[in-house]
Amino acid sequence: MSVTLQPGQHLLSAAITTASRIAAETGELPRLKVVAKALGVEKEALKAVIFDRDHLLAVMADVALQRLLHTITREIAACSSPVEQLEAIAVAYVDWARLYPQEFRLVGEMPATVFEAHPRLLQYEQSIHDLVLKMLQRAQEEGYLDPDEDLIMLRAISHTYLYGVITKMMLGDLARWTPGSNDHEAARTAVRVFNRKLFKPVPSSSDARAARAGSRPHLRPV
Repeated sequence: MSVTLQPGQHLLSAAITTASRIAAETGELPRLKVVAKALGVEKEALKAVIFDRDHLLAVMADVALQRLLHTITREIAACSSPVEQLEAIAVAYVDWARLYPQEFRLVGEMPATVFEAHPRLLQYEQSIHDLVLKMLQRAQEEGYLDPDEDLIMLRAISHTYLYGVITKMMLGDLARWTPGSNDHEAARTAVRVFNRKLFKPVPSSSDARAARAGSRPHLRPV
């Protein structure tokens, strides 16, 4: 089907939208000639803005990661504690993957050499990694984590779990483990439960005062 470009619409953005639609329908990254045909333009015209399939994959990943970062930023704005913010990030990731399943697959399956060749992709990824680490550090400072907790490893474990849950959700294989829920609801619940299991409850201010008082040495009466 030919796509009519609206006045002022950029060929690159139209190509990304069309390629995403074709990829969602076929499960595969389309060839440039297929995208060009769908757009109703010559392949050489398309290659002026998208050089090859690796470049197409990179620009699709760029748009997808922009959306993910925007979603995360919006969700954590309503949270105050680092534990709530980390939970919001996990839930936002699940919701983003449900809305953009093909983009989730494309980013996850990108060869490291292709991903690392694009500084913008690395920048988006690093922004999310830095944000998570900063929140883990805050959680540690506020007593939700032990002082000797390996935060880098905890971040890697959390990402691995999150990726696995989303993959099961997209396979339609998660709801059967949680009767009464659909796959999306089960994934949201799973990441929330996992997030809460990572952290220990912080004592109330009265408990903290009592603990500090109990640790003081008893003075002999004068």
